[in-house]
Amino acid sequence: MPHSRTFDCIVLASYDVGDADRFVILLTREEGRLAARVPGARRLKSRLSSLLPLTHCSAELKESKGNYIVSGVAMAPRSADSAHLQNFLARTQMSELLLALLSDGEPVPEIFESLSRLLHQERCSPRDVLAFTFRVLALLGVLPETTHLLFAPLTPEERSFVLASMRGTPVSENIACTRLQSLCARLVQEHCTRPMRSADVAAACMG
Repeated sequence: MPHSRTFDCIVLASYDVGDADRFVILLTREEGRLAARVPGARRLKSRLSSLLPLTHCSAELKESKGNYIVSGVAMAPRSADSAHLQNFLARTQMSELLLALLSDGEPVPEIFESLSRLLHQERCSPRDVLAFTFRVLALLGVLPETTHLLFAPLTPEERSFVLASMRGTPVSENIACTRLQSLCARLVQEHCTRPMRSADVAAACMG
């Protein structure tokens, strides 16, 4: 008999499969990244149709022969307005980052909490995405110490931004992010097997 568990999760991506199903990549606090099939999600009035990218929900998953099937879902309190262009672009960048860097079944609760806070923030700016990226790299253990030569050109304010981001504390520095974004993109690409495209799309959309 399939084993059933309920997870607090965030949908990182979804893909249409078959005639009416979806396949979702979930980020959970307890188990990290998981893949699951959502049967009938694309049918009219399906109770599972709300399982869309970067929504926060409680999902009941049945495990059978090493595979997960979503059997129930309850949405978390409404997150920030995803129709707002800046929020949409920020969510896309965060989703692409986590899909590229996280492995299945390796929980990092701090990443889940950081993403959840941003999803429920009224507005998510490029600075928020930058701080989140530094935080993720630090939590995954792939961000060099700030004494590394990579950080040598940074101003004291920029260095303070990086340190606060790594700790997950509020970032108060009002700085231009161009140099930090370039550095961050370089660090991300060193640990990804495919190019990151959403940041370029965001820059083009926001002019």
